[in-house]
Amino acid sequence: MRTVLVPPTKTFKDAALAATISIITFIIVYFLLLILALGLTAVLGSIGISVMTFRFSIWGLLLGVGLISIGILVLIFLIKFVFSRNTTNLNGFTEITRNEQPQLFALLDEIVEQVGTTFPKKVYLTADVNASVFYDSSFLSMFLPIKKNLRLGLGLMNSLTQDELKAVLAHEFGHFSQKSMKIGSYVYYSNQVIYNLLFQNDSFGSLIDKWGNLHDIITLGVRVAVYIIIGIQKILQFFYKLININYLKLSREMEFHADAIAAHVAGSEALSTALLRIDLASSAYYTVLNFYEKNLSNAQITQNIYPQQTWVMHAIAQVNEVPIKQDLPQVTPEKFDKINKSKLIVEDQWATHPSMTERVQHLQQLNIQKTQSNKKSALSLLHNPQQILQQQTEKLFAMVQYEKPTELISYQQFVDKMEEEKVQHSYAPAYKGYFDWRHPALLDESLKNTEIPIDSLFTQSIYEKLEDTSILNNDIGKLQQLLTLPEIPDVIEYDNRRIAQEDISNLLNQLNSSLEIQTLDLLEHEQRVTAFCFQQADYQNQGQEYLDSLSMLKETQHLHEQNYELVQKLYGALQFVQVNTPFEEITQHFEDFVPLENALRSALKNLLEVERWEVYWNQEDRNACQAFLEGTFNYFIDSAYDSKALDILFSAIQIFDKMEWKVFFEEKRSFLQSQLVYLKVVLN
Repeated sequence: MRTVLVPPTKTFKDAALAATISIITFIIVYFLLLILALGLTAVLGSIGISVMTFRFSIWGLLLGVGLISIGILVLIFLIKFVFSRNTTNLNGFTEITRNEQPQLFALLDEIVEQVGTTFPKKVYLTADVNASVFYDSSFLSMFLPIKKNLRLGLGLMNSLTQDELKAVLAHEFGHFSQKSMKIGSYVYYSNQVIYNLLFQNDSFGSLIDKWGNLHDIITLGVRVAVYIIIGIQKILQFFYKLININYLKLSREMEFHADAIAAHVAGSEALSTALLRIDLASSAYYTVLNFYEKNLSNAQITQNIYPQQTWVMHAIAQVNEVPIKQDLPQVTPEKFDKINKSKLIVEDQWATHPSMTERVQHLQQLNIQKTQSNKKSALSLLHNPQQILQQQTEKLFAMVQYEKPTELISYQQFVDKMEEEKVQHSYAPAYKGYFDWRHPALLDESLKNTEIPIDSLFTQSIYEKLEDTSILNNDIGKLQQLLTLPEIPDVIEYDNRRIAQEDISNLLNQLNSSLEIQTLDLLEHEQRVTAFCFQQADYQNQGQEYLDSLSMLKETQHLHEQNYELVQKLYGALQFVQVNTPFEEITQHFEDFVPLENALRSALKNLLEVERWEVYWNQEDRNACQAFLEGTFNYFIDSAYDSKALDILFSAIQIFDKMEWKVFFEEKRSFLQSQLVYLKVVLN
C-alpha cells in the first residue's frame, strides 16, 4: 500500500522557519553563557586554589571553597538539564499484545503502512477518552531515534466507529511520519531545556541549600552564584517566551498537517465526526466519574462504566436535539456550537491545538472522500471487549481508597439514580428548560386586563432568543477576560467574521447591546406569562393567592442574590489562608474579616429560623452551623492558624452556600410547578 505523503503548507513552512531561527538563536546564546560560565569557573577556581595554598588556614580554605563554589554552581545550573528525564506514569495503563488483540493490531498495521511510520514499541489501554503517542524522553532523545508507545482510551473507543478510530490514530501517527514534522520535536526539546532551567530547580535548590549551610563564608559564595543564576534566568525568560510562542504556532500547524494525513488515510468526514463527538464523549465520561466521586462515602462502584458513559452521551444528545445513529450521537458543527454555547474563536498564541471549528473547517476544505465501510463500534475491534471493559473499570476503582466495603450497583441502578438526580435538580420539564436560568417576572399592571394570545407564549422564537442570550453571556465574559490579558491576539473570529484587535472593544459593545435587547424581549415574555397566569388564576378566584406566591418567590430570589454575593466576598476575603502570608498581614486580614463573619452569622441564622425552610435541612448540616453560630473563634493564635476553628468556619460557609441555593431552588421549583395549572393549554 502506498504511503500517504502530504506536502507542508506555506503557513507550516513559515512557522517551522520561525521556530528554527528561534532555536538557533537560543543555542548561540546558550553556548555563549556556557563559555562564560566555564571561564568564570576557571578564573574563580584558580583564585580559590591560590587563596587556599597561599597561607593555609581554615579561613583561607573556606574562602577558597566559597570562590570555587560560585563558578561550579553556575556551571551545574547550565548543564543540569542533560541529566533530567521525563517519564510517563503508567498507573492505570494495561499493556496489550498482538496475540491478545489481533484485530486491533491489524488496524494499526494498516495505519502504520499508509502513514509511513514505525509500529509502536508498546500499546496500552487506559480508561479515559484519549489517544496519544508518548515516550520517555531525555537530552539524548534529540539525537537518538526513540520508539514511541501508543495510549488508547476505552472511553474513546466506546464513542467512535472503527473508521473514526482509524482517522484519530492516523492523526496521532501522522505527527511522526514525515521529515517535515520532525522540526517540532527539536523545538519541543529546546523548549523543555529552557523550562528545566527556569522552573525545574527543586533538586538544584536543595543542593544549594545543603552546600550553603556548611558555613557562612560558603553561604556568601552561594549567594553570589544565585544572583548570577537569576541574571541568566532573566535572559532565558525572553527566549522561553520566544521559543514557546513559535513552538505553539508550529504545533497548531502540525495539528492541521496531521489532520490532512488522517484525512488521506480515512477521509475528511471520518475525522470530522470523530472530533465533533470527542468533547461530548469526554463530558459523558467525566459525568460518570463525578457520579461515583459524589457517592464516595457510600463506597459505590460498578462492573462496567462504559454503558453508563453511552447513556449519558445519549442524554446530553437528547437535550440538545442531536440525532443518534449506530448508537452514537451525530454532532454537527452547528450542534457543537450550541452545546459549547459560543460563536467566538480566539487564535490563542498559547494554544497547542487549533479550535475544533478551525479543524473541522480545514477538513471540509480538504474534502477528501473515503468510503466508510466500518461503522461498527471501535470496541468490536477488541477480542472479548466486555471482559476488557470490566477489567479496566476494576482498575479504575482500585485507585480509590474506600473506608468501608464497596457496594456494587448495576447499570439500571445508575440510570435510576441519574434520573432521580435530574428530577431533584431540575424544574418542571414542561418548560423545556426556559426557567433554568431565567426567573418568573412580577405582574406588570398595564397587562393585568390585557388579552394575552396563547400563541405568543413559549414560542420557538422565544427559545431561540433564550439560546442566543446564553451564547451572548458566555461570549461577553470571554471577551471581557480577553481584554484584561497583557497580550491580546491580533485577530479573533466571531460568528465566522474576522475581528481585528482594535475592533474587539466595538464587538464587545455590540454584543452587550444585543444582550440588552434580547434580555428585554425575554423579560417582556415573562411578564406576559405572569399576566396570562394571573388572569387564569383570577378566573378561578385564585388571583391574589397567585400574586402572593409570586411575591414570596421574588423576595426569596432577592435574598438569594444577596447571599450569593456574600459567599463570593467570603471566599475572596479568605484566599490569603491558602498561600504563604506574613504574620502581620494575616492578623490584619482577620480583623478586616469581622464584618463579613457577622454578615455570615446573620444570614445563616435567617436560613435556619425561617419555618417553611426547615424541611430542607438535615441534622448534620444544622449541627455544623450551630457550632459556628454558638462559638467565638480566634483563627490565628501565637503565629499559627487554629485549624479546628478554620474548619468550623469553612464548613459553615460551604453549608451556607449549598443551603441558600437549595432554598431558592426549591421555592422556585414549587412555584413553577403550581403555575403549570394555568399554562396547560399553552405548554401542551
